Amino acid sequence: MKTITLGLILLLTTATAMSGNDVWQTLFKEKLQEAHQGNSNAQFDIGSMYQNGRGVSPDRNKAIEWYKKAAAQDNKKAVTRLKLLQANEERFRKELANVKNGNKESQYKLGNMYTEGVGTNIDLAKAAVAYDQSAHQGYVKAEYKLGLVYYEGTGVKTNKRTAFKWFKQAADKDYPAAQYYLGKMYASGKGVKRNYARSLEWYTKAVDGGFNQARSEMIEVSGKMKDPKQKIPGPVTKTATRTPVTAARKTVSGNKTYGIEDLMVAAWSRDGEPVTYLPSAINNCRTEDGKIACYSDNQTRKTSDSTIKFKTKSIMRNFSNDGSFNVTYRNLVIESSKIAAVEDTEEADEIGGEDVNTAAYTIKTGWGKEHLLECQIKDSGTVSCQKDKTHSFLLVSPQTVATGD
Repeated sequence: MKTITLGLILLLTTATAMSGNDVWQTLFKEKLQEAHQGNSNAQFDIGSMYQNGRGVSPDRNKAIEWYKKAAAQDNKKAVTRLKLLQANEERFRKELANVKNGNKESQYKLGNMYTEGVGTNIDLAKAAVAYDQSAHQGYVKAEYKLGLVYYEGTGVKTNKRTAFKWFKQAADKDYPAAQYYLGKMYASGKGVKRNYARSLEWYTKAVDGGFNQARSEMIEVSGKMKDPKQKIPGPVTKTATRTPVTAARKTVSGNKTYGIEDLMVAAWSRDGEPVTYLPSAINNCRTEDGKIACYSDNQTRKTSDSTIKFKTKSIMRNFSNDGSFNVTYRNLVIESSKIAAVEDTEEADEIGGEDVNTAAYTIKTGWGKEHLLECQIKDSGTVSCQKDKTHSFLLVSPQTVATGD
């Protein structure tokens, strides 16, 4: 029984020693012994561990010392690393000189170098100071980084309110990563009052700016908005001359209301195909100054004798209290080839324009004519529209988040 207990103790002790940073500490001790015996690869490894703080506190000077020992034995990796460190030292000195002249971009770069230990030792406190100096001069990248510093508490004490301030300044300058973090903060209620509508708005802007990581966050926030127990606070936008967008709702039976949230997060389609002029699976949309703007992905449409590639830009506006709104949209033809024969369909003029001399539709690159949709929310998953005051149709969605349907 004593033997079994002792075995278990040894097993647990070994597991503990090999967990977390202890793995690196053990490896460092082993490599250090080999390095002292003159093994150049081990000397290089010890230099790398000192440089990156693996198994030992980071120490750039000791890293260089061990790299030099390995390089003296013609270790090519160590020779290359020393050249890189020397070049980074020169970069650091250059940026430091520029900072003395008040160069805001160099102050930002210096912050990065202190953060990553490039040309100098890692010093997160000095990095925060450098970002702060650059951000106070209005450098947008530094505004975002300073927000991140306060958000994560690296080199400074964590302060979510201060983080929000700097993220907001960068986000207002269309910096997508900052817009993403504003979405996170509004969703969590940390540093600012929780507001899912605002969160969705900033996530949407981040995605529109190319920050695709925000897409999954949008789904999560949309799910919370779908829960009828969740309170959706505050309007999305307000203007002095129009009714706030979120006030544009229609009250229907069962005390349900429908408005901008339903339009923004639903996947609208017509005859089973996603549409390009309302929020759907093939476009990105965002709210801006009392409107919703959508920009579609590349689309392809085939006619009898040609293939057309195009995008669509649409604007939803004039939301009113009875649930109605207008949509204007235009198609941008990217590639086209021929004159397509007239098709007997209401969509024949969707992209091209009629040639009065040939009675055919000429498909040309560039913007097509503008179309007008007059729409109204009918229920939780249906919107009725009339196109150009001539064609009427219904748009449907399997998921309307705000109502919980």
